[in-house]
Amino acid sequence: MIESQQSQGVFQLVINRPEKKNALTRDMYQQLGDAIFRANNDETVNAIVISGAGGVFTAGNDLDDFRARATDANPKPSAGLAFIEALINCDTPVIVAVEGLAIGIGTTLLLHVDVVVAGENAKFKTAFVDLGLVPEAASTVTMPLHLGARRATDFLLLGEVLSGNDARECGLVSRVVDDGQALVEAMAVAASLAGKPREALRASKRLIRAPWREQVMQALERERDVFSERLRSEDCRAALDKLARR
Repeated sequence: MIESQQSQGVFQLVINRPEKKNALTRDMYQQLGDAIFRANNDETVNAIVISGAGGVFTAGNDLDDFRARATDANPKPSAGLAFIEALINCDTPVIVAVEGLAIGIGTTLLLHVDVVVAGENAKFKTAFVDLGLVPEAASTVTMPLHLGARRATDFLLLGEVLSGNDARECGLVSRVVDDGQALVEAMAVAASLAGKPREALRASKRLIRAPWREQVMQALERERDVFSERLRSEDCRAALDKLARR
């Protein structure tokens, strides 16, 4: 479900589960996290590109996976957060191409990458509160940093939907292209990075992110506990059951 290939200094990852709008399962998170770790430690890789198959980035966490975790008496540590930590600890530049839906973690993961290229009609939405949950992936810190506190509140609490152009205007997206061209542009960005001195790139990325890294890690831990609590709540179970009946 996660495809990968490498060529000329660029490591490419494709989320390929179009029949479920590329919704992410525990196994898929594990694959993504492991791949990011390997690529980051590969001296022949200067850039990582992540995209989705079938004209969709990802519909977010698989709801059946949420439901299973909510009823598990001994849940395993979140594979989604392990993937986010892999992104946070990745010194290699990461570029994401977004077409179509980028829901939940499909949006919050973007706050931990370096360049986001989106199609004009991409749709960004965080529906955590609607599901009886709370924001995750350290987005309670990274979203205000990128969008400002007021915009972040609209997005995280009200569940506002942003288009590609909206997302660029508020700082979530780096650049917007015609629909269907996000991956082409992302690969062009990656090719440019692939030709630069590797250690200079990595050191520069570390310096750029250093001022708020500690805040991000602290937020990740705060959210982890509350999210787990909320996942077992009646509100969340009712919301998941309602969606299952649709």
